[in-house]
Amino acid sequence: MNPEEAADLANTIEPKLVIPIHYGSIVGTKEDALKFKENIKDTIKCEIL
Repeated sequence: MNPEEAADLANTIEPKLVIPIHYGSIVGTKEDALKFKENIKDTIKCEIL
């Protein structure tokens, strides 16, 4: 799942909080996590750890 697909899923589910965790160590980069955050709804809180 790329950042855009993950954001689409989060936008569909509409959780209160999302925490992207698989960037950097398994697949993807921190930029992917930031891209994900940019693509989710403003009503969804995102914490990048």
